[in-house]
This record gives sequence, C-alpha cells and structure tokens, in this order.
Amino acid sequence: MELLILIEINKMRIIFSAVFFFILFIISKPSDSFSQNFRKEPQKDIQSDTVGFKSPDSVIVKVKEIDSVSVVKKKMYSIKKDSLINKEKHPQDNKGKGGFYFVSGNKKSDYRILGSIRIFGSYDINGLRGGTSFSLSDIPVGDSRNTENTFFMTANISRIGIETNHYTSIGKIFMKLESDFNGSSSLFRIRHAFGQSENFLAGQTWTVFSDVESLPNTVDLEGPPTAVSLRTVQIRYYKDFKNKFYFKASFEAPRVSINVPDSLNLEPVSQKFPDVAVSLRKKFKGFDISAAGVLKSITVRDLTGELGSLTGWGGLLSGKFKLFSNFSFSYQGVIGSGISSYLNISDNNTNDVLLNTQDGKYELTESLGGYVSLSRKLLRGLIDLNIVYGQLSYKMKDYFSDDAFEFGQYFAFNAFLITKEEFKLGFEYTYGFKRTKSKQSANANRLAFTFYYDF
Repeated sequence: MELLILIEINKMRIIFSAVFFFILFIISKPSDSFSQNFRKEPQKDIQSDTVGFKSPDSVIVKVKEIDSVSVVKKKMYSIKKDSLINKEKHPQDNKGKGGFYFVSGNKKSDYRILGSIRIFGSYDINGLRGGTSFSLSDIPVGDSRNTENTFFMTANISRIGIETNHYTSIGKIFMKLESDFNGSSSLFRIRHAFGQSENFLAGQTWTVFSDVESLPNTVDLEGPPTAVSLRTVQIRYYKDFKNKFYFKASFEAPRVSINVPDSLNLEPVSQKFPDVAVSLRKKFKGFDISAAGVLKSITVRDLTGELGSLTGWGGLLSGKFKLFSNFSFSYQGVIGSGISSYLNISDNNTNDVLLNTQDGKYELTESLGGYVSLSRKLLRGLIDLNIVYGQLSYKMKDYFSDDAFEFGQYFAFNAFLITKEEFKLGFEYTYGFKRTKSKQSANANRLAFTFYYDF
C-alpha cells in the first residue's frame, strides 16, 4: 500500500514538473511586440507596415500596399544618416552604442536610455584637499599652505541620460537629456538638455567658445586650466559645408564674475545681453584646426549706483593631428579680457571684472594660456597613454589684492585601459604650481584613478 502511494506521488511530481517547465518556457519566450519595442542593442532593420528603422540615427520609409492602397508616400521621412547627432564628443563622454532602445507605437520616434557608473578617487600628497577637479587657483599659498595628505573618493560623477530622434514631415529632431550628481553639495544637476534640428540647436550643451573634440583625455574631470569645457544655455545656428568646414554661432546665457570689495554696499546687477560666440573648424586628412571667439557685454554698477557696461572678448585656437599611426598631438591657446568664467579656475582668486578702488572704475582681467598634449594608443587601442602640459597667466595691476592669481602650471601623465565592453579604468599623476601677485607660490601633487562602466 505504501509502495503504491509513493508511486502515485512520484507520478504527480513528474506531471507537475513537466507542466511547470512548459509554462516557464512559454512565458520566457519574448513576444514579437516586445522584441520590436524594447531592445538592448539596435537591430539592423525593424519592420513595420509603414516605417522601418535602420538604426536610431536614420529612418527609411518603406511602402506597403494593403488592398492596392498605398499607406504612405515614399521618401516622406527620408533623412541622411547621422545628419543631426551632436558631433561634439568630449573624451570623457560615452562613445559606445550601448543602452536600451525603444520605438514608439506610431514608429515615428525612437529612444535610447543610457548611463554610466563612474567612480573617482584621489590621494593629494600636498596642496589641494580632494575633489574631482584640479584647480590651480585653489592651491593654498603662504600661511594657508597645506602639507597634509588627503584621500577622496566619490561616485557622484555617475551619469544617466536619454536620447530621442523624432521623425517629422519637416525633418528629424534630435533631443538629449543627461544628468549626474556632481553639482554643488553633491546635488543632482543637468549636464546637457537640448534639442536640435538640421541647422539649429536650443538648450544647454558645450559652449561654442570651445573645442571639446581636441581636449586631452584626463582622469581629472576638467583638465588643464585653459581647456574650455563650459556648458551654457544657448540658441545656436550651425552649418556643415561639403568642403569640411564646420561653422557655429550662438547667443549664450552670460556668465560673469565681478569682484567688489565687501566694504562697498552696492546693489547686485543683472546682465542685459547674452554672450555671442562663433567658431569655425576645418578638417584635413590627418589633422584639423579650429578657431573660436566670444564677445561679452558686461553690465556693472558704479559707486553712484548708475549702470555701465564693459566689453569682454576672447579668442581660441586649437587643433589635433596624427603624428604616426598610434600617436596624436593636440593643442589649444586662449587669450582674452574678462573671460575667467570660461576657464577651469575658481572664482576665489580670479574674476572677469575687478573694481579699481583707486579711481572707482571697473576693469577687465586679462589672461593668456594654453596647453599641449601627446597621446599614444597601444595594443590596438586597449591602452591609451597621455601626457599633458598647460599654463595660465594674468596681467597684474597695482590695485589687485596680494593673493590674486598671477601664474600657474599644470602637468598630467595618465594611462587608461579601454575595452570594447564599455569598461574604462584610468590612473593619473597630476602636478600643479601656483604663484600670486605677492610672489608667494606653492605646488600640489595628486595620484588619482577613475573607473567607468557605460551601459
């Protein structure tokens, strides 16, 4: 009797196991609708009754006939591949094609959700006290000089973003929203938020007064002091010409740093006009060169309370070229008056405008600097080696405070391990030197590392 019961129980276990695995097989098999609307990687061709997407960057309209009636007209949404994708790629940006892809129900929009898990760590031997940037103007001098060692580590530089292409009867609209957690007091902040059509862009992204494509690859988030990598809110016109000329012009939200002594009780002043920036880039075989300029109308309030204005300006020349098959060289030079807000230095010791307490007039600060960088790739790009040197100087005036930043030097050597799986690991040694108006000087040394995993 007990033997028969055991036999029946085993039969039921076999039946239930078979049913369980059958159900598991059914529910785990992706449906056609799911596989077409949610993908880890873009498929070469997503078929539909009306529109087929070759990739998230292009669209081809296909005509099908139902009962001999054409649903859509041929070439209605035909757009050249990659015609709108923002080509301004910073060395620290996500360059892969990974992410999670969606296609809208009406097949006129595609979406890409992407992110990057990032860790930054540093060990300051002297000088600075941690942080993701290496600002020369923050190096303490004199009695404030720091001789203590500091360890710092954060994951606030991790990013999350979304990109979308919307196909309309007037062309393709590309939009991007990207954020991280590296704002003030570790707050969530917007890095990029813009939309662009064939010739226009509106929103926040890299200033036109820059050349992020020629910037060196560094563990330090900002790089040398003149490596302009500011993101501004702007309205931009751009045009790519057939002879490999690339033109950009923009109206940008003004960024002004004005220094007024604490002893003067002057009402804050708002800026009246946007900054105007232009750039022109020319690509040749094996190298390219870029020139950019910016004009700033800076509104100030004098000692009588009346409003006045000053005109700031800046010029930038940059480029990148290949020396040999695995060597590349990049450079950038910046000169200007009243453009400190565009540089990688803090407002503590540098400003765009200073009040001359001797005559009560405002004057623009004058700056000059640049950097050079040599890069070599090894093992088919698996290893990336970089050496960077940069410097920045300000023209001193008699009325400047003794702790005003006069001159600084920046040196960095790093090595990156970069895999095809969007994994990136970098190590870097950074040296900085600072001298003030009073000729007090100090240096800073840092060992840093970073880790990226883009998805």
